Amino acid sequence: MDALLHSNRVPEPHETTILSSMMKTERDSINTLDTRIHRLEQDAEMARQRIQQLTTQLEAETRGLRLHEDSIAKLRTTRNALEQSIERKQATMSSRRRIPGEIWREIFLLLWESEFQRRSKHKPPFSVALQVGAVCREWRGLAQTTTRLWSIIDYSFSLKERVRERKLYHYLDHIGAATPYIILRKARCLLLPSALCQATTAAELTIQLEHPVLQYGSRLTFPLSTPVFSHLCKLSIHSRQSIIPILSCSLRPFPALDNLRLTNTVIYWLRPIIPHINLKSLYIGGTWEGRHRWENVSIDIIMVAEWFSNLTVLTLDCDWQCEWQISTPHVVLRHVKSLCIRSSAITNVHGLTFHVSFPNLTKLSNRGKNMNGLMTLVQAWGESVETLVLSGLEPDGDSSQHLSEMLGDSGKLPRLSELVFLNITQTRAIDIAVVVDAVIRHNNSAANDQVERDGIKTITLPIIYNSDPNLNRLPVAVQWE
Repeated sequence: MDALLHSNRVPEPHETTILSSMMKTERDSINTLDTRIHRLEQDAEMARQRIQQLTTQLEAETRGLRLHEDSIAKLRTTRNALEQSIERKQATMSSRRRIPGEIWREIFLLLWESEFQRRSKHKPPFSVALQVGAVCREWRGLAQTTTRLWSIIDYSFSLKERVRERKLYHYLDHIGAATPYIILRKARCLLLPSALCQATTAAELTIQLEHPVLQYGSRLTFPLSTPVFSHLCKLSIHSRQSIIPILSCSLRPFPALDNLRLTNTVIYWLRPIIPHINLKSLYIGGTWEGRHRWENVSIDIIMVAEWFSNLTVLTLDCDWQCEWQISTPHVVLRHVKSLCIRSSAITNVHGLTFHVSFPNLTKLSNRGKNMNGLMTLVQAWGESVETLVLSGLEPDGDSSQHLSEMLGDSGKLPRLSELVFLNITQTRAIDIAVVVDAVIRHNNSAANDQVERDGIKTITLPIIYNSDPNLNRLPVAVQWE
């Protein structure tokens, strides 16, 4: 039939019958398909209608969901407020509110004790009384009746001095008879505030001067209404930016003073000597802050010996000055057990050793990066020294040679038993090999001496040297800083 359909001839009768049958079959198929198409179009239309209804319903449900969420948020806010109200009521009924005041007072005193231990560090201690007094009325009442909590006074001067003075008076109203530590910051003179007349039981007083306005020979003074500080044991005066002069008679208000620390301070000595001063520890030195260095500070050792004859601990981190003449009396500081110096700052080491002696010295410490002048001092004062402390050595100078000469012969330090290195430069400035050789020679010399001596027993080194292989040769115990 395909050939007939693609030709132009007239079909035969039997072909006509076949074609008619085929067309009838195809018309029946078309009618069947039209019926199915019509039915499917009806189903699609019904689906479109249902989708439109569902879309409308979804939009309505979405709006309802948003309303529900807003209602839930409001209810949660209300619930949280009620929960916080319950917590506040529970806190009101908690056992903490029934803790006796004596227990809280002991807790406050423990906190005060921890802060008092930090009084000498860079970060100043905070006022425990003010901190705990700001919590609640009960704690404020406890703080105001606990005098020891007010015994760390950290007072800063300002241009509005009258306002600050009133605050200091208010602070001192609570101290009673317990004021172990007072620090005055940013003072511009040595005239202390009159409010301190209530703090005469203080055990420690620190004055930090910044940009002071001082005249020649200024003295530490108090208002006329201020009684004597009869309980003061430790006095520190520190000037950051300039060298300040004070008179020796400034110590008169402190009959119980046994520890004096002066930084960037020059003393002008006056007579007569105050008889009741029985100082045990004295520090005089400079600072590396600003343009002033420790070389700008000096001390008259003769006057130190006259004024403070009972010193046991002496630190002079400065130059020692004196007009050494034939008539100059020999200075003997018999009670000094520990001496700390900066040998490189002393301008006349040889004159010093001829006129000054420490017959009972057991500990000698040297500050600085080198040991210039130390050999001469050791030969003069090392007879009874048992501990030698060296604070840093120059890596490229003569320190190694000086150390070898100093330790190699036990005659220079015959009683030396402990050697301490404090490497303040934080660099490898100590030649351990030199130390080992010097210690071995020192101990061998001590063993061969006619008088039996034990030699060096302990060496303290900075921790950065704990991997040095030369330590294996060291015949003594090593401790680490």
